[in-house]
This record gives sequence, structure tokens and C-alpha cells, in this order.
Amino acid sequence: MKTKTSIVIIGFAAVVFVSLSFVHSEERGYRTGKAFPAKLPPAKPTDCKLSAAMERLYDVWNPHEDRGNEFYSNFKYSRLEGFSREPNVSRGGPTKVLRINGTYYVWYTCRRTEAPPSGPQKATDVIPSKDWDLADIWYATSKDGFLWEEQGPAVRRPAKGQFGWRSNCTPDILICKGKYYLYYQAYSEVIQGGDSCPVTMAEADSPNGPWRALGRPVLEPGAPEDWDCACIHDPFLLIYGGKIYLYYKGSPGKRRGGDNVIRAQGVATAEHPAGPFEKSPLNPVLNSGHETCLWPYNTGIVALVR
Repeated sequence: MKTKTSIVIIGFAAVVFVSLSFVHSEERGYRTGKAFPAKLPPAKPTDCKLSAAMERLYDVWNPHEDRGNEFYSNFKYSRLEGFSREPNVSRGGPTKVLRINGTYYVWYTCRRTEAPPSGPQKATDVIPSKDWDLADIWYATSKDGFLWEEQGPAVRRPAKGQFGWRSNCTPDILICKGKYYLYYQAYSEVIQGGDSCPVTMAEADSPNGPWRALGRPVLEPGAPEDWDCACIHDPFLLIYGGKIYLYYKGSPGKRRGGDNVIRAQGVATAEHPAGPFEKSPLNPVLNSGHETCLWPYNTGIVALVR
């Protein structure tokens, strides 16, 4: 039986802060001139005076919120059911959502600890330093995308002292040649302020596992003076032009004495899911962003940046 797979990509909303210029209504002529119409005119009105904000709408922004643009979209937030609220339990950093044989799958960071995050100085083997410390990769399934059922851990941390023993978090999922690959951050020490760690991978023949951890990095932080010397976070995988593209967030973090001058996005490519991955000489390829969502489009790749 062939497996039918479709991908649903969850995007991120951007927040734009606009400075406003307020002018007294009489000065702008609203009491003596024609009022602005209830229906937004497609062209800039010439028979009434406009505020600075409305001037920007026509001179800077596209009318109708650029609805003619093929990338224009609307969305709303819906509360997901099935994820219980429990003390000292947190979930975050979800992967793409995959629909496989009529069932939706998502993988995510899940921390279940005896106490809340208490900082690096108070962290122990059971007390996390940060929200994503002492975490594992969990997964959940759904038939409609709204009511979910947690299935438990997909990738557990190995025993203390082994690679990635401290925490596994912020995963992403890739399907390649009929197999499933989870990429995630693997911490082998208490998470400090610099938050430095490599990206690793686990593979499985089914979205339900069992998952086989690679046990080594596939992508590591850069050299001490590189832009990504401290952080290699939030991997995002896709296949483009026959190669595997791994996008990631990089930052010098606090390894430069607290002078965190850049947080940007880089990319590395490989011929095989296990690597070796080669970083692009053009990195960083995006000059900002905490996380990205990307997909092939026409002859290139589209990036939605948060």
C-alpha cells in the first residue's frame, strides 16, 4: 500500500510597529470638508483631506492589504484540545504538521520536571535551568487538526554522559526516500546563558517510530569569531534541487562578552540526511528572524520569517 503524505506548514505572524502622526481634526479640515468614505477606495481620494496614517496607507502600503498578492493570507487562532495543563510541564517548538494516511502528526519539545526552571546556578539533574532544559521530543496525532492525542516520547534523552543527555528540543521533521528524520538540538551540559549546542538527528521507518538516534552532531556552531559561534537553533528541513537544505538560527550569544550583535538565519546542505552538511559561504542568508518557515516556490525558496 502506498503512503499518501501531505504537508501542512504552520506560519508565523509578524508584528509591525508604525509611528503615528496626530493632527487636530479642524486643522486637517474634517469638520468642513468631505468625510472619508466607509468603503475603502482603491485609489487615493482627492476630494477629502487625509491624516498622516491614511496618507501612508496609499503612499506606502498597498490598498486592500495587498489582497491581490499571491502570498496574502488571513488566519485566526484556534485553541487545540487534548493537551492537558499540568504543573512543571511545558510544550513548544513544534515541527511541520504532516498528514499521513488521514492522520495528522506533530512533534515538539516537552519538558516534564519536578520543579520549574530555576536558572543555571540552581539547576540539577532534576531541576531545569531554562524552559527547554531536561526536555524530550514528544509527538501527538489528530484526525481533524483540532482535537489531539499525545502519544508520548518519540526521542528520549540518553543516559547521563552520553551525547545529548541533558536535553533534546526544538525538532523538525523530514521525509526522505520513504524514511522519517527528526532533527533537533542536543544539549550535553546544563543550559547556560550562551545556549550553545549542535543539531543532531534520529531516523525511523514509520512516523510512530521506533526512532534511532544518530548519536553525534550533523551541524555544529561556528568558530569563535563566526556569527553563529554560540547558537545553532531551530532547524528547518526541506528538499530542494535534489539536496537536503537545513536552515537554522545562529547568533554569537554571550560568547562575545554579551555583545550580541546579530541573530540571523543560515543554511547548510547535504546529499544524505545524516550529512555531512556544508554551511553556505553566503551565510547568514537571512538577516533576521527567530524562526523561519520555508518551502520551494517556482525556481527558488520562499521564507516566512518571525
